[in-house]
Amino acid sequence: MPQLFLQTLGLLVLILGVALGYWRWIRPYHGQISRHQQSLLLLIILTGVGGFVGAFGWWFDVRASFSWDLLPLASRMLAAAAWAFAVGCWLALARPSLPRLRLIIIMLFIYLAPLAAAIVLFHLGRFDWAAPITYAFFGIVLPMVALTIWHLFHPTGIIVVAHDEPVREWGRGWLWATAVLTSMWGLALFLTDAGPSDLVWVWPGDLLTSRLIAVMLWTLTAAAVYSLRSADAMRVTLAVIMTYGIGVVAANLWNPAALKPLYTLSFALLAVGSLIFLWRSGRS
Repeated sequence: MPQLFLQTLGLLVLILGVALGYWRWIRPYHGQISRHQQSLLLLIILTGVGGFVGAFGWWFDVRASFSWDLLPLASRMLAAAAWAFAVGCWLALARPSLPRLRLIIIMLFIYLAPLAAAIVLFHLGRFDWAAPITYAFFGIVLPMVALTIWHLFHPTGIIVVAHDEPVREWGRGWLWATAVLTSMWGLALFLTDAGPSDLVWVWPGDLLTSRLIAVMLWTLTAAAVYSLRSADAMRVTLAVIMTYGIGVVAANLWNPAALKPLYTLSFALLAVGSLIFLWRSGRS
């Protein structure tokens, strides 16, 4: 199908999804929450719906679905990140406490701001300015960055959560281990696309794509560190890590000939470990 048709169809599905999200998660609070709180919920709905819808095009590496041409593994890892965000947004909207909503805003800021800055400073030449998707990309990302920064400095919740507390020792250890791994890995990918080992640097010659993957790793770092002080937020973080881990493993197994063993093993461990701790947190 023509690219313009696919992009128009995606936009219509996005608009419909956001409208349904408004009806489901904002309309019930009509007259009870401020415009500030409504804009926060709307931002999270847009993030979750946009990620969920876009991920299908990215998973199947549809050229019309993204602003620059991604290699198949990177495209599927982008889809995994989008589905992980969708899970986190859904959990935050289902229980819109201050810890959960603030967690999503921090994740969104860490994901968008470094990438947007790097694109503007170093990578504008990668974009096809004759393609409508390029203008859609900037038309969505830049306002989202601005709104995310606003909510980052003006935190608010919708409901009050009783008995929230810092994470217990067993959870703290897992979150710290995740934070250390993802922060170092993300730094390595953000600084260069061609390091000393092809086990880590799997997109040589494509620094923008390497940075696209790096910011998701930093997002997991930020989520893990923030969740150390909130058991309520930790459950969302563990679900996000688990979803991304499963997605990265599936992305590698989708094309076994291009499988990256370190990515597959590491994210399988992150997924399984997060599932175990999520189950344990539910029992406790």
